[in-house]
Amino acid sequence: MSQRVPQVSDLVHYTSYGTPNGEYPSVCRAAVVTEVPPHSVGVGEADGWTVSLCVLNPEGMFFNRAVQQSDGAETPGSPECPNAWSHGNPFRYCACGWIEASHRGGTWHWPERV
Repeated sequence: MSQRVPQVSDLVHYTSYGTPNGEYPSVCRAAVVTEVPPHSVGVGEADGWTVSLCVLNPEGMFFNRAVQQSDGAETPGSPECPNAWSHGNPFRYCACGWIEASHRGGTWHWPERV
């Protein structure tokens, strides 16, 4: 998890849920931190920070409270996986438990620095 502590007015990314049939994909949207609840302070190291956001969409803004942080790390899976060579190409998941790195819908994360 990130060592950075979120503060009110920080710009972050919110990952939308998308729709089950793919009409709207899960995508990153710009968001502004509007609140860092006192109960989330100190939880950040292990579980990620929970904050309130104003999410900026092309169709308008929406406000969301208690949005959990996601670091987007991959789930490693079994070290004895016989198909480890296929992880990520072309599959996003494997029977060994490996899951491709991605941010879950309904969570926020720090923008990637370039």
